[in-house]
Amino acid sequence: MQPIEPLDSQTPVVEIETELADLLTQYLSNRWADLVAARELLHDGDFTGLAHIAHRIRGTAASYGFRQLGDIAGAIETAAETGDSESIEHRLADYDAFLRSVRIEYV
Repeated sequence: MQPIEPLDSQTPVVEIETELADLLTQYLSNRWADLVAARELLHDGDFTGLAHIAHRIRGTAASYGFRQLGDIAGAIETAAETGDSESIEHRLADYDAFLRSVRIEYV
């Protein structure tokens, strides 16, 4: 599993192109919904569903400049593929912390 930068040591800053500003609100809302869904999937023991949702997040995160979120999602996907519940719980906490603390700068 690849290391993830700890969120408590720094506030993640993401530079977003101004043209994407209108899409960003919906994108982040969808990521919050994905977090809720991922927690439910973990509770249900649905690692396949969890790997799928994490794969999708990993794929879209880079398009919006959320590299760290993509890294977290990749770690969730890997842990889901091996059924590592404990690691998934930690990474979901990282995901939550990222969404709560990320600062957006428009360029």
